[in-house]
Amino acid sequence: MSENMIKVSKVLILEDNEDDADLLCRELKKSGLNFIPKIVQKQDEYETSLIEFLPDIIVSDYSLPSFDAVTAFQIKQSLSPLTPFIIVSGTIGEENAVELINSGVSDYVSKSNLFTLSAKIHRALKDAEIIREKLISDEKAKVQAEELMVANRELLLQNKEKEKRTQELRRANELLIDEKEKVRRVNQELSKLNTELEDRVAARTKALANSEIRFRNMMETIPQIAWTNTVKGEVDFYNQRWYDYTGLDDAQTRLSGLTSVIHPDDLKESLNQFGFLRKSVDGGEFQIRARRTDGEYRWHLIRLIPIKNVNGRTRQWVGTATDIQELKALQQHKDDFISIASHELKTPITTLKASLQLLDKMKDNPSQTMLPKLITQANKSLEKVYVLIEDLLNTSKENEDQLQIKQIKFNLLKIITECCENLSGDGIFKINVQGDPTLEVYADVVRTEQIVINFINNAMKYAPDSKEIEVRVEQQAGMAKVSVIDKGAGIPTQNLRFLFDRYYRINHGGSEYTGLGLGLYICAEIIKKHHGLIGAESEIGVGSTFWFTLPVA
Repeated sequence: MSENMIKVSKVLILEDNEDDADLLCRELKKSGLNFIPKIVQKQDEYETSLIEFLPDIIVSDYSLPSFDAVTAFQIKQSLSPLTPFIIVSGTIGEENAVELINSGVSDYVSKSNLFTLSAKIHRALKDAEIIREKLISDEKAKVQAEELMVANRELLLQNKEKEKRTQELRRANELLIDEKEKVRRVNQELSKLNTELEDRVAARTKALANSEIRFRNMMETIPQIAWTNTVKGEVDFYNQRWYDYTGLDDAQTRLSGLTSVIHPDDLKESLNQFGFLRKSVDGGEFQIRARRTDGEYRWHLIRLIPIKNVNGRTRQWVGTATDIQELKALQQHKDDFISIASHELKTPITTLKASLQLLDKMKDNPSQTMLPKLITQANKSLEKVYVLIEDLLNTSKENEDQLQIKQIKFNLLKIITECCENLSGDGIFKINVQGDPTLEVYADVVRTEQIVINFINNAMKYAPDSKEIEVRVEQQAGMAKVSVIDKGAGIPTQNLRFLFDRYYRINHGGSEYTGLGLGLYICAEIIKKHHGLIGAESEIGVGSTFWFTLPVA
């Protein structure tokens, strides 16, 4: 261990993002720090840790779900005022950081510059140690001063005594001289400490004077395109992201700038928006399409933020352009899904409504031939609606991590055989179930049946020419494997890897697969919760095999 290695006994990390907390710990370990971390997210955990964990230093995110770093710092000041407090954040601005440091926060570290965290922790701990030593020295000086006063009173009494106490007074005076020398040395140390503190304040003042340089450095590290405008609207700075994205050089940028990369259809509106936001007090945002160096136009979110002086007047504008192309695609994907869901629900509901209307007309004079057909048709339509809604509910539960499984020990072949008894498709299909009759698994019975039914129904819908469907139960590599095999037209190889993706629907054999594209996705999530595997194999003209594995009991 090197002499300069910082020994930190306890580090309290206030962070609600587990990935960011883990990144902080790895950064501290990488720098050679020897520490014991404790990560908390809520205010009550934080207050308890201040009392019970007794951290040597606190590292806090600026923004938290239930409270923020400013509140955490105030709580720390009340419970443990001498403990250093460092804020680590990617959202706090330079002016906020300076204000927090002036209010007593030890230091600030940007999440994009975590390599500086170790040095700042070292400095914060050293500052805290100096302050503790100063307080101890002040307390010693106070005690010594009180001792001097007592000694002086004793000297006054001793002067009134007889000559035989002269020797004792001489010894007392010598003691006082020694104490005064100690006080003098303490005063020298305090003077030296004050000088160091004054130098540190001067250094921080100089650092604030260089804030513009740091600001520009920060602009170069953010992932967005960024620039600054004068109050008259002239762009006086672009970060490197601009040149990388547009492929323009300085001369080209000065000649045409933003207008050369904005989509022609967005140019007029964007110029109006720029002009409008520069007249506003707080800035704002809007969306445009900007041309990349390869010629592709991508959607960007434009934000303009005013930089104000101490009098509240805008002295500069900061603009950023964030690539939201993927977000736009996701929005379109959502709109497409809503359209598909509406269409899929509308078809069986329309059929159900028609069946009910016919039943209503013949309720007084029911037809012995039509009545069973209408009831059967209504039940089929209702079942389709139920399946679609159940898929939506299961997907919603999975998104909220509420898709629960209840695992028990059961005979797999027996459950699957019972499950397949009523899945013949009105007698059109023959389902052959075969396999190990002794194989038992530890799984959710209902969810297992749900997967098998889904596989078989898919085989009936998408391989209608395969009148025989085989269900095979076997043990492989310590797991129970269930395979549903059809002899249909098969699935193209390039489509296989997408089958278990959410909302995936393909067009094969000239007819589009119906449904919401959720059934196989839900099956995959159920198997994932069982710590099993799921997959599909297919060969055009031969057939397809859908399979999954479950843990053996």
